[in-house]
Amino acid sequence: MCRLLGWTTRVPTTLSELLGEDDLTDFTELSARHGDGWGVARSTRRRVAVLKRPDAARTSPRFSRWAHRRRTDAGLVHLRWATLGLDIGRDNTHPFTDRRVAFAHNGSIRPPAALDALLSDRARRQRRGDTDSERYFLAVTQLLRDGATPEEALLTTADDIAATTPSTSLNCLLLTPDRLYAYCRFDAGSPTEDGDPEYYDLRYRVTDDAVVVASSGWGRNWQELANGSLLTIARRTLETTVGTGGGLRVRA
Repeated sequence: MCRLLGWTTRVPTTLSELLGEDDLTDFTELSARHGDGWGVARSTRRRVAVLKRPDAARTSPRFSRWAHRRRTDAGLVHLRWATLGLDIGRDNTHPFTDRRVAFAHNGSIRPPAALDALLSDRARRQRRGDTDSERYFLAVTQLLRDGATPEEALLTTADDIAATTPSTSLNCLLLTPDRLYAYCRFDAGSPTEDGDPEYYDLRYRVTDDAVVVASSGWGRNWQELANGSLLTIARRTLETTVGTGGGLRVRA
């Protein structure tokens, strides 16, 4: 269980400048509960760069320095709340990356090992932790290697998981050097760890200079990303599309 935050901007900016100190504080304070790790990712010229630590963002000087000093025009943040009895450690901390993309997930897929059936031998060897989320990431990236687009990889993987394994939510962010993707897909009838009926809602807001997408629990002036929808945001141009996939779903 976790909190997600992603953004693209016209010009590189720090997270504190993008959100303002009040909203940054409100978001960071979510780690009072989601305090089992934090991770950040940013797009570079051809790859993505990831920094993550298995502690709480609200008490982490490293997170504060990143939020106030690192400038980027496309990035994401993940705050982790460890569930399913999974260990707290760097290998289980999001986002997961192969340097080409970064991926963060909010939800539980039970049992995590059931996802191994979706993975090739090569993908299984790449796993470092024991989470459902890393396996979800590996299933997406193996389709990317096989030639699928990010949209196709996300939608096909989510469909495959939904067809084989129970889950509360498949909500995720995928960051590439060119775009940010936010996928909202959850079981509206599934109970959440904290009982909040809006826990799995994903929301976004668009301004002239930025697009921000985030989990519920903080901030203002959001639009809801409907359950089952994929939000795609182009880096720098901020061209934004929302769709449910339709003909995009293919099997690589």
